[in-house]
Amino acid sequence: MTTGERSKALRLEAEEVLEMIRLRQLFASIGELAATGSYFMDLMMYPDIDLYLPRAEPEKLLAAAAELAKHPAIRRINYMRGGPGELKDGLYLKPVVDHGDWGRPWKIDIWSLPRETMERKQSELRGLKNRMTEGQKGIILETKHRLLNEEGRTPMFSGIHIYHAVIEAGLSDFNEIAGHLRRQGIKLAAAQ
Repeated sequence: MTTGERSKALRLEAEEVLEMIRLRQLFASIGELAATGSYFMDLMMYPDIDLYLPRAEPEKLLAAAAELAKHPAIRRINYMRGGPGELKDGLYLKPVVDHGDWGRPWKIDIWSLPRETMERKQSELRGLKNRMTEGQKGIILETKHRLLNEEGRTPMFSGIHIYHAVIEAGLSDFNEIAGHLRRQGIKLAAAQ
């Protein structure tokens, strides 16, 4: 399977997973889930779905999570208050879904954020996606594939930096992109 085929297969299965667990319906009372990350960019390399949700009270978020937890494919749900940088005011849920055959379960990252933070981050991704060429898409997918670690995922928070390196800085060589990631504080495997 080529990296392009892998990305397409993951994107199709992501839709199946979201429909199977009825995620959009369960969180509809809070607000509309907005695609972000590699799921939004159509640059998926492992079973990971990134979503934003308008800011919610913890009780409402956890009530929706409790309903979600009733689905037999849900292996676990993690909850966290706050995250790095612009995510400091967010609430985070991570349902882990037992589905597919990717060597790891599906992970769904849901950040409930203030609307202005959501819009700012989405605007950045829309701009990158609109400027991305087919050639750059291929470079990004190949880079992500080479960066998959022993856990079958790319390094945490590496995606946005890969997009900037390729789309904005015009990098195409894997070693140059890896160097850019290291300068951004992304931890790569020793062999990378």
